Amino acid sequence: MPWPLLERFPELSILKPSALCSLPTAVEPLPGIGANCWVKRDDISARPYGGNKLRKLEWILPDIRREDAHTVVTLGATGTNAGLATSLLCRNEGLQCDIFTFPQPDSPVVRQNRLAMQQAGARLHDRGSLLGAALGWYLHPGRLKRGYYFLYAGCSNPVATLGYVNAMLELKQQIDEGLCPAPAALVVAAGSCATAAGLLVGSQISGLNTRIHAVQVAPTRLGPFSVCNARLTLGMAHTAWQQLGEPGELNPHLLHWHDNYLGKGYGQASELTRQAKTQAARQGLLVEDTYSGKAFAAFSAISQQQPGPTLFWHTFNAHPL
Repeated sequence: MPWPLLERFPELSILKPSALCSLPTAVEPLPGIGANCWVKRDDISARPYGGNKLRKLEWILPDIRREDAHTVVTLGATGTNAGLATSLLCRNEGLQCDIFTFPQPDSPVVRQNRLAMQQAGARLHDRGSLLGAALGWYLHPGRLKRGYYFLYAGCSNPVATLGYVNAMLELKQQIDEGLCPAPAALVVAAGSCATAAGLLVGSQISGLNTRIHAVQVAPTRLGPFSVCNARLTLGMAHTAWQQLGEPGELNPHLLHWHDNYLGKGYGQASELTRQAKTQAARQGLLVEDTYSGKAFAAFSAISQQQPGPTLFWHTFNAHPL
C-alpha cells in the first residue's frame, strides 16, 4: 500500500487519497557529500512532473472532488512549482485553475514553469507584490459562490500535511527493510511549511524521532500574514497531530529552524546556493535557487556538524518539462 498512514490510522481511509505518485520514492547514498549522507528522491515522485507537491495533491484531489469544485484558485510566485503542479492536475481533471502570482527573480526555471502553466490552461493573475497576490486570492469573488476550491500557496492545507506524515512512515518502512539507516537529522526546504510540518509529525509517530531541519526560503511575515517560520510550522503540525488523535503531545524540540540560508530574499541565489547547485550536480541531483538549492547548502553544512546519518529530502522536480 502506498499509504502506510492508512494502515496506522484506518479511520482516515474516508479521505480516499488518489494515487498520483510512484511510491515509495527511492533513498540513495550520497558518498560524494559524506559517508553518512543520504537523499530521499521526491524529485522523481511522479511523471510528467515530480517534486513534493504531488504527495500533497494526492490528499487534496479527493477534497476538491468532495467539494464538487469546477475551479481551483491558488497563489504563488511567478514561476511557482505548486502552481504548475496544480495546473497540470486541473488539466487532467477537467478543472479551471486560477493562479495569483507575485514577482520573483527571473531564471530559466521560472520561465519554464510559467510557460508550462499557460500551456496547461491556467489563468495567471499577475500582481506587483506578494501582498497584492495574497489579497487577490483572499478577496476572490468565488468565495461567495459554490464550485471554487481555494488552495493556499505551496499546495498547503491541513489535509495536505497528511501527505508528508505518510511520507515519513514510508521512510520508516524503508529503514526497516535495510535500505538506509535511520537518520539523526533530516534537512528539507520550508516555504509554505506543510512539508516540514508533516515530516515533524511523522518523525514522532514513526518512533524515529529524527530531528527535522527546516530551511527557511521565504519571508517570515507579510504584514499581518504569517508566511514562513517555526511557529507556523508547529501550528500546522499540531493541527495534523490533533486530526490523527494521537495521545500525548507533539514534541516541538524535534524541529530545528534555519533562517540563515534565505540570503537576500525569496528566489534570490547566494554564493552558498551556487556552490550547492554545483555540489548537487556532481551527485546527479538537480537543485534550484528558490528552495532546494538553499536546503542543499544547509544539508552539506549540517552533515559535517553532526555525527549520525543525515538525509536530504529532495523536493524539486527532476523531470524535464
